[in-house]
Amino acid sequence: MDGVRNKTVRPVKSLIRRWFATLALAASLLLAGLGTAVALVEAPSRNPTHEDILRGFDASALSASREDVAYGGSYDPVGMIVKWQTPIVYKIEGLRSRPEAINLAIATLQQQAALAGIEVRAAKAPSEANYTLTFGNAAGYNIGDRKAVCFLTYNFNTTGQMQWAKLQINLAAPSLERCVRHEILHGFGLMNHPHRLHSVLSYHVGDQMAEMTEADIVMLRSLYDPRIRPAMSRLAALSITDSLIEANRRSLNPRAPAKTDAAPVLRDVIADLDKAAARGNVRAMMYLAEAAWQGYGMPKDPARMTAWIERASATPDVVARFDLAHALSSGRYMPKDSTRAAALYRRNAELGHAVSQNNYAVMLRDGIGVPADPVAALSWFILAARGKVAMAERSRRALMQNLPPAQQQEALRRAAAWRPVAEPPR
Repeated sequence: MDGVRNKTVRPVKSLIRRWFATLALAASLLLAGLGTAVALVEAPSRNPTHEDILRGFDASALSASREDVAYGGSYDPVGMIVKWQTPIVYKIEGLRSRPEAINLAIATLQQQAALAGIEVRAAKAPSEANYTLTFGNAAGYNIGDRKAVCFLTYNFNTTGQMQWAKLQINLAAPSLERCVRHEILHGFGLMNHPHRLHSVLSYHVGDQMAEMTEADIVMLRSLYDPRIRPAMSRLAALSITDSLIEANRRSLNPRAPAKTDAAPVLRDVIADLDKAAARGNVRAMMYLAEAAWQGYGMPKDPARMTAWIERASATPDVVARFDLAHALSSGRYMPKDSTRAAALYRRNAELGHAVSQNNYAVMLRDGIGVPADPVAALSWFILAARGKVAMAERSRRALMQNLPPAQQQEALRRAAAWRPVAEPPR
């Protein structure tokens, strides 16, 4: 199905923006307040245990459970693993007065890419680049309602593959080395800040690491293990990360503290999900359905899975309902249920949600989850195109050419007569 995926995300130590036209997300990860970072917890040990790194990986790459934001809270960037799959081709822009800073950034990019097994090379032409290193000299950058010392934006598609990244490097940063290493590591898919881990990604008073730590190296290698696939769900990734963390940790440091029981990490995630779901968070309900379906942190329980899907389906939130419909139509995180997905898309479409209108039109055109109805499909494509969904306009033109004039006119009439409905009271 050639529908569109759409999510709304709010910022926590970062700025996440939706780009509907490119069907991807652009996330701004901010390195702010280097000299005034607040210590949320005591500085972590410089000799992390297996469990420390596993929890740090969860916090930074998976976000299934975090110490500063409960799972299913206001920060949920995408719900899947994101990483590079293609070579990184970089270009340099902005000030060139500090060649040592340029060399540092390129060397750091190459170092981290080598750990990830990703090729890096300079662009032969600016248009070839998918990674931009921009150098400036400023007191800080205004990013929405926040001020950043340095910042990174990046874009990834709905299959979890990184598309491009843009790094703004501030030559006036209190710690240029930390600015560069922190932000570039974010851009490899470790998007968040594991405050309880000795990591260049964490924020601690008196613990502003400028060098990558043992934990950073282990996490990056584990993320880029081929068994961790782009678009893999967080729970699926967490269920296999235990062995990856241990292997990479032992390879890097054979004298590392012995591993104990890592299972509580997944159990803690399920406990966080239960709390978030009790507060009505649909994303948490979706992950609990996945956990019951696959047996992550609990026995497989189809009845429990179905109960969570039904509860999530009752949400009055348009964006949450869209996420659930997308999961059901794609078969990602839960068994494919095209009929339920079509019903959810239709509810959103009737409310005026343009991307849902497009996806419902696709299902009507192709007879997925609903009987094929090209006239109805065309009317919804027309409405979605009015809502600035680029894919809908292309589909509208293609379908229009294949319908007789009478059906074209009927679709135009329905679209002209359409009015959004109100969400029914519950």
